[in-house]
Amino acid sequence: MVLDLNYGNGVAGAQRFSRPALEARLMRTLTQSAGIKMFGLRRIGKTTLRLYATEQVRHMGRPCICIDGQGMHSLGDLLGSLHAAMPGERNFMNRALTLVSSAPARTALEAVFSGMGQEETALSAYWQMVSSAIRAALRGDGPKPVLMIDEFTYLISNMIARFGPNGRDDADRLLASLREWRGDGMTMLLTGSIGLTGLARTHRLTLEHMNDLQPFTVPELSLEEARRFLREATEATPPGSWTEDHSDEFLRQVGIFYPAFLVRGLLEIGIDDPPDPAGFAAIFSERVRPDLHADFLNQFDRRFSAYAGLPNDERVKLILPALKAAMATDGGCDHDSIPCDAPFTRIDLSVALAMLAEDGFVGFTEDADGIRRWKPASGLARLWWRRARLA
Repeated sequence: MVLDLNYGNGVAGAQRFSRPALEARLMRTLTQSAGIKMFGLRRIGKTTLRLYATEQVRHMGRPCICIDGQGMHSLGDLLGSLHAAMPGERNFMNRALTLVSSAPARTALEAVFSGMGQEETALSAYWQMVSSAIRAALRGDGPKPVLMIDEFTYLISNMIARFGPNGRDDADRLLASLREWRGDGMTMLLTGSIGLTGLARTHRLTLEHMNDLQPFTVPELSLEEARRFLREATEATPPGSWTEDHSDEFLRQVGIFYPAFLVRGLLEIGIDDPPDPAGFAAIFSERVRPDLHADFLNQFDRRFSAYAGLPNDERVKLILPALKAAMATDGGCDHDSIPCDAPFTRIDLSVALAMLAEDGFVGFTEDADGIRRWKPASGLARLWWRRARLA
């Protein structure tokens, strides 16, 4: 297969580099559980995987509802998007409308579906009735829908920013309802460029509502996968123009094996008439690494800065020591060796590490005895830590 290079947004078809093992694990996890939560940095491949999952779910004959949470600010926005995203004959939201027992609640929901807007206080007051009607509709006949919400964390954050304490209560109501809907058969794929754990800790949302979702991380390509990527990307080039020497030097220079880095490097080099491999170092130093590293490292900066909003000076007293321990060596450190001083408990530490994993700072392995070893999540995380000089 010839890979059609494209840099920027998620890709599909000839622009998508196939990762069979990762894709199979994604679909296995999605279809054999309540769903997936997939948070992480921008441009690491989350959207491409979500597009792949959408294709596969629809091929199975299940309704697939895809909405973007970034521009939504309320319960009404979510309900309106759910209704608009479904084909008429399979729109369980219409069925839910007929099951709402309260006339004022039905009026509020009709206003949402018609696009006329709604009174948020009324919708909040009748939310449980609306949510219960959706649950009843989900229990009806027919294939169960799969709901995919991109930038889910923005939806929750926007609700809180727009409505303050009432928005926080609505966010908690929504998280609780989504779990109930999953219990009635609606599988979910919730994705975002910012993790939910940090937001939940900052605003004291109930994290237990997300415990039934399986975490899914998007790793860098392996060295073998990166070589296959280069073969597919250069397959249609004139014979002899791209050689193994080009591939070897490219992989040495690119350093980070996320597809975005590979694509950006190949576009800057020009695969149809590539220069001598000896010239790759200058190209990467001047035209590839500066922009890419700035983009990704700024993402880490923003995430770490956001931790300043956590209570009890948690960023300095809990998160920073945990990061220092995990970043100390490539092999990582045992969970039990990570410091945790009062007033924090080891439970607080576990939640903080889960937050750092969601946000792309750290990852872990766990042996047969349940011992976890924490380490940098990627070469980018290691690079950020070295440059940030926080310890």
